[in-house]
Amino acid sequence: MKIEICAIGECMLEFSNLEKNLYKQSIAGDTLNFSFYLDKKIFNTFFLTAIGTSDISEKVLNFLKQEKISIDLVSKIASNEIGLYVIKNDNLGEKRFYYWRDNSAAKYFFNNDIKKISKKLQNFEYIYFTGITLSLLEDKNIDSFMRLINYFKKKNSKIVFDLNIRINRWSKKNLITYLNKLLPKVDILFASGEDFFSWKRTKKINDFKKIINKFKIPHGIYRKNAQFNYSFYNNKKYIIKNKLLKKVLDTSGAGDGYNAAYLSNFLKHYDPQKALRCASGIGAKIVMKKGAIVDVR
Repeated sequence: MKIEICAIGECMLEFSNLEKNLYKQSIAGDTLNFSFYLDKKIFNTFFLTAIGTSDISEKVLNFLKQEKISIDLVSKIASNEIGLYVIKNDNLGEKRFYYWRDNSAAKYFFNNDIKKISKKLQNFEYIYFTGITLSLLEDKNIDSFMRLINYFKKKNSKIVFDLNIRINRWSKKNLITYLNKLLPKVDILFASGEDFFSWKRTKKINDFKKIINKFKIPHGIYRKNAQFNYSFYNNKKYIIKNKLLKKVLDTSGAGDGYNAAYLSNFLKHYDPQKALRCASGIGAKIVMKKGAIVDVR
């Protein structure tokens, strides 16, 4: 039997900068990237989101079907279109995002229509979403979203959350409020050193450990930087030291692919050390290509 998992978030048009004024158009978004990189031999993958009704949105549906991601929980919003973002990379491959998503179908859906989806929901073993998912919510709707998460918890779903903080998408006050509501519900927490610094102004591993202890999170994975990655599971710490790559083209999607590979491998072997190695290997392949969704075979 495959594991049932549902990712919650937004898919967008991606324009990645190949050179000077030349851009490549793709479909991406952090939770979609994660869904793409999951091992479909292990998971039945669902995506809870909303798109428009244009030919561009139809391409999204075709892409999801092609990648064995169920469209059963994809809503269509006639009045809105999917969002858009542009990636520009520096000489080290580090990404900078420019967004056009404030009127996206997903943002409208999560703030107006999410209650309508409840009749379609089934029991999922795992629920995955991120800080970017939370950034879609207006202040008044965070409690509605938390009711959805509580619904899943009552159905014995495991909640998997990636901090994935984009500090320009929400205020520091909202960040703290949302995380304090959410983290006590989380079973598996992913975070990068960059995310953690945006939140706590520190990247120290002991400060990450304090968070998972404070909120009683049983499994925490911390990508401190490109070289050192950690996993905390069953009161044990696991560590992997990666070789630094000489040439990185684009770090977009690497964290999402890392999370997907870690979870896929962990649920296959229940060995955090193996999962760290597998995740680092996938992440290294992704950063050598342009765009968030790439072929890593």
